[in-house]
Amino acid sequence: MIRRLGALGTLVVALLAGCPAKAPWAPSLPPAFGARVTNGKLQIWTGSPCVGVTRIALYFGPSTAELTLTSPEGVDIELLTLGGPYPVGMTESQPLPADFEWRNEKTMGFSTYGGSSRWGTSTDLTEVIEGSGTHPEDTFWFQDVGWLNPAQVAAQDGRTFLATCTADPAKKS
Repeated sequence: MIRRLGALGTLVVALLAGCPAKAPWAPSLPPAFGARVTNGKLQIWTGSPCVGVTRIALYFGPSTAELTLTSPEGVDIELLTLGGPYPVGMTESQPLPADFEWRNEKTMGFSTYGGSSRWGTSTDLTEVIEGSGTHPEDTFWFQDVGWLNPAQVAAQDGRTFLATCTADPAKKS
């Protein structure tokens, strides 16, 4: 019992001292995906190729609406447009509500499952909506990273952030 209290006390002291304990499975770099509006459509870029994905989930806040796409075989994806067309082999297993308007949302989360999937995270849709028109069409908003084009993503992925399906270079698996 004393040993448990000692460990708990150490954790409390670390948290109070501003040294939060990091979960061993947590990524060493912030995960991020790209998002932008092109021709009025919301586009999502994984930032790195995702191979064998069996499920994609997009969830929005504050509404809590969710879109789920599934594939029994697994598909390769890198770019997704909300409203489709979706990658060949993916079907809507949970559609968004009929009256859903993504432009009224503040945040969007994006997660992939199966295959080379690694990280799920969210983004600020206000920045995506307001910034897309002022940035070149080949750039996407990566939350906490910035507006990046393909060359910038290639240079920074695995160094300053982790794209959706990029393995964490700090972890040996």
